[in-house]
Amino acid sequence: MSRLPINRPMSVAKALTQVDFVDVDINLYDLYTAHQQQGAIVGRTFTGCRLQGPAIVLIGPGTTFDETNFGDSRGGMKNLLLQPMGDKALGTVPMHNCTFVGCEFYNVGYTGSAAVLEQLAAVPTVAGPAA
Repeated sequence: MSRLPINRPMSVAKALTQVDFVDVDINLYDLYTAHQQQGAIVGRTFTGCRLQGPAIVLIGPGTTFDETNFGDSRGGMKNLLLQPMGDKALGTVPMHNCTFVGCEFYNVGYTGSAAVLEQLAAVPTVAGPAA
């Protein structure tokens, strides 16, 4: 059974340091701030969550997406992707070994290794009800 679209009322996550997030709404800046000591968000699972930017997520090793709405691509997934020009991606929200299942992202861009960007660029976009 599909978890998308998420039609539940707003439910803001109260604790941002937990390991499993289920059916909550999360501001990515607040989430990163709660994990800033580690330098990244590591080993978290998000199920049925809405994640809100503005933010650029740095997709690190071990991070997976299943049944995910990456956000309004305005015509193609490549519009949500940013390629680092050097060996660092400063100013991003780094995520490593995180799992996203049935989540929706709003006002978020994505970056990562060339392999990650290539995989994301191949994700088909599906027009929503307003398209």
